[in-house]
Amino acid sequence: MAYPQHNMPNLNGWSLLEQTDIEKRSSFKFHFSKEKAAFPASLLLNKQRMLSYMETVGDKIGSKEQRVIASMFFKRYVFCILTSSLYAMSMLNKQFDIRLENVVIIDEEDGEKEHSWLPSFSLQNSDGMPMVGNRENWRSSVVETLFAENISVMLDYLAANTKASKTMLWENALIYMAWLYNTWKGENHPPAIHERLEDDYQFLVKQAQGFHFGTTSNPFSILAARYEDHRFQQRKTCCLYYRTDGGTCCNTCPLKKAD
Repeated sequence: MAYPQHNMPNLNGWSLLEQTDIEKRSSFKFHFSKEKAAFPASLLLNKQRMLSYMETVGDKIGSKEQRVIASMFFKRYVFCILTSSLYAMSMLNKQFDIRLENVVIIDEEDGEKEHSWLPSFSLQNSDGMPMVGNRENWRSSVVETLFAENISVMLDYLAANTKASKTMLWENALIYMAWLYNTWKGENHPPAIHERLEDDYQFLVKQAQGFHFGTTSNPFSILAARYEDHRFQQRKTCCLYYRTDGGTCCNTCPLKKAD
């Protein structure tokens, strides 16, 4: 989608159209009611609070297993974080302050469905910051903040305190990221944006280095081939959704090998 000049940023660095589009696509809230149960994501970087919250989430999704709950929480967390931040970067050449300490989790549930839990999120500072200088250098900084200062921090803390597999959690992130870029590349956008989408995705899964992720190497590089061009193969790891109440094996579940 190309944004007309008359609708360019006029509120906190985002135009009204951009705000609407980001909220529609990513479960991100620029504004939310104070009546909602919202809290800083950084509060979960405390073992007691983390485990207490995992218990609360477990009651909502129908599971008592910490590694299952951690996987379901992380799937939702990375979906919200990745969709908003990567859309801003690749489609709009903008960035949020996406450091973990800026993230606010809005705990919502569907009252009509038992064991339904679909939180959204916001940011304490949701200003949009346009690209500055060389795009490759700017992108490198955005990706490092997104992963090394947010997603990796949450992932490591979850894995350490719930025994959830890091490989599983990284694959949870990768499958959403691949789906997002495949979806965006299938939409009607100007050629320059399509080229940017492809270039950014290749950077994320092949060219980005370990320091971008706060790890020793790129956690996506080995598995990325499984999710190229809509030909999603079986996952290497199971996300454990089938172990929630009413859950089933996903279409890409490795446990389906025996079927």
